Amino acid sequence: MKITTESYGFHIAFKVPNDQVERMENFLNTHQSFMRETHHIGGDLEPVVLCYAVLKSPEFNNPLDPNSGETGNTLYGITEIYRGPEGCQAHMELGQSREKMFGELVELTMEYCVSGILGVPVVRSM
Repeated sequence: MKITTESYGFHIAFKVPNDQVERMENFLNTHQSFMRETHHIGGDLEPVVLCYAVLKSPEFNNPLDPNSGETGNTLYGITEIYRGPEGCQAHMELGQSREKMFGELVELTMEYCVSGILGVPVVRSM
């Protein structure tokens, strides 16, 4: 299925101190397992995920110049796109039912989130 302006999604960006990267990686391993166990890539049963991607990079002193040195933080971006708002809602319900995982997400978000775009329409796509 294709991502269109009918799709809805999430994007969360984190800035994690390098000494906490293992904690974030552990969460991401758990989250990816959750996504694989509970989400679909086709069919009619929500949540149908059109895109699940995690990006990771050192934070550079100058983001346009990797030779500028690193700040001591690691940046993460988690992007999820669903067919529509129903997929977002189904994802949230499933996620909140996993209390330990959801609790860790809330803690990581409170400590390291630098931006969150949650359950909103896609406004441009290719």
